[in-house]
Amino acid sequence: MSARGQEARLQRLLDEMRSHGGRWNTARVHALYRGPGWGAPQTGTARRDLAELHRRGHLTQHGPEDGRYYHLRKEGRR
Repeated sequence: MSARGQEARLQRLLDEMRSHGGRWNTARVHALYRGPGWGAPQTGTARRDLAELHRRGHLTQHGPEDGRYYHLRKEGRR
């Protein structure tokens, strides 16, 4: 996927997370990605996208490596 396509997917994922809130893990993102219009990326894509949004400061990370999940970061917190 092109860098532009990846950025569009990340922005769309972030928009979904803002709309629906709650706990987000690889399985939840992968289920979303299997829906219409997402192009059905692999599980690893969902995992990397969550990690990238965390790296950029949009998400807080919780749990152990084999049970990791994320929440949207509260505004003003880093």
